[in-house]
Amino acid sequence: MKSSRIINFIAILWFFLGFSYYPKWEKPWSEATISWDVSGYYHYLPAIFIYKDIRQQNWMNDINQKYLPSPAYDQAFGHQNSGNKVNKYAIGQAVLFSPFFLMAHGYTTLTGAYPADGYSKPYQFFIWFGSLAFSILGLVLLRRILLYYFEDNIVTWTLVALAAGTHWMEYASITNGMNHTWLFTLLCVLILSTIRFYKKADWTSVVGIGASLGLAVLTRPTEIIWTLIPVLWGISSIKERFTFLLSHWMKCAVAVIISGLIVFIQLSYWKYASGEWIVYSYGDQGFNFLHPAIKRGLIGANIGWWLYTPLMLLAMPGWYLVYKKHRAIFWPTFITTILAIYITLSWSHFESGGGLGQRNLIQIYPLMAFPLASVIYWFNKSSIGKWIWIAILALNIYYTGWWIHQAHKGGFFQAGQMTRAYFLNVVGRINPDRDLFKLLETNEYFKGTPQTVNTVFQNDFEQDTAYCSTAWPSGGKATCLNGEIQFFGPITLPITSDCAPWIRVEADFLVQSREWDV
Repeated sequence: MKSSRIINFIAILWFFLGFSYYPKWEKPWSEATISWDVSGYYHYLPAIFIYKDIRQQNWMNDINQKYLPSPAYDQAFGHQNSGNKVNKYAIGQAVLFSPFFLMAHGYTTLTGAYPADGYSKPYQFFIWFGSLAFSILGLVLLRRILLYYFEDNIVTWTLVALAAGTHWMEYASITNGMNHTWLFTLLCVLILSTIRFYKKADWTSVVGIGASLGLAVLTRPTEIIWTLIPVLWGISSIKERFTFLLSHWMKCAVAVIISGLIVFIQLSYWKYASGEWIVYSYGDQGFNFLHPAIKRGLIGANIGWWLYTPLMLLAMPGWYLVYKKHRAIFWPTFITTILAIYITLSWSHFESGGGLGQRNLIQIYPLMAFPLASVIYWFNKSSIGKWIWIAILALNIYYTGWWIHQAHKGGFFQAGQMTRAYFLNVVGRINPDRDLFKLLETNEYFKGTPQTVNTVFQNDFEQDTAYCSTAWPSGGKATCLNGEIQFFGPITLPITSDCAPWIRVEADFLVQSREWDV
């Protein structure tokens, strides 16, 4: 099938996942499209256009009570020197969201069908739909990029692999308000504009480079490393490149000015909200460049990139093939990719945020597409290789779909709590035993039916002086854990030489108020 047609099928698949299978845009509270980190990116828009209050943000009290977009209440923090509230997240994603926010606000204002408060269903839907459209645009642009270097059938396989065989499918279709898929598309714009610049050196390419790079840095400052793309793309010699850029110095300057003006939006906000041009909004979170968590970040059970997206591991040998066949683009793509991985895994909280795999690397998948396409080309050189590749792709599509299902409906993806023993016992299985949740707490698991059980300790709390006043459903008493009483125990068990190798501990619990569960 031609690569142009496969995009239609992928778009339909993504639309189905986000509109029917798990429509976050109609979910409540912290499961909504505008929730958690997305609510932080988005926070600027209602503050500016609806409530006209970006400094004190008193309006958020009512929004949190009604919609609870983030149970952590972490969209903004109190700035000590100014006494104002300052948004934690960069403003770039809000700029990208703004056309879709304005469409939603126009609809709610004109029709009156929903509250025009920035968080009702039309706003959720338009942000989801805009994110889906931007994801599909990224797919279209990536196809155009790859066709410069690979045959159409290889491009087709590459698009299918990335769109359905990696966790980009999750962040393009369902949880697409996150900035990763938006940055993916911006990187595609940057690459295409760079290719055009070195072919035509026209003003369209200059604007494309400046705008895409500026918006990327405004969205996530670490994307400043993308500067290597327009500087090094297609380079054959340093002297020749320097001469070319010098001959077009005015256009290069304009691209820098466009990027700088876009980034200045963030500085202007900081100055307005806090009185300071530069504000570090992440508190005690930062980078540890001397000790990046390489092993845990690549193969860790909690969020390991290669563990949750094995196609990216398969793609890594393809860098050698890119070097051999497309050396002119090897250095900018390879160096930028390595720097992105290094910076991501140097972040002290790279495992936080409940990502399905290492989501912070999705934005470099337009670069990873080159080694992946090269590996696919290598497989497709023989008839046996073609079938091997089809089998690999089918397994990865199932694997990706399995994780997406477990993250939303199956329940076996426990964000931020995954352990290696739990991962290995549940991964890929159609109906895992829910008893395996025990492996989230321990590496040991008893399989089978207990034999010759002897009770060594029992407590019905009838003599407990600290028990709760709440009635136990089956009668009797229960001890209580609350704000005042945080622990029960310790209890000393009489372990002797004739004890069995396993000790089983069981208890009945009644949970009156759940944390992080609306």
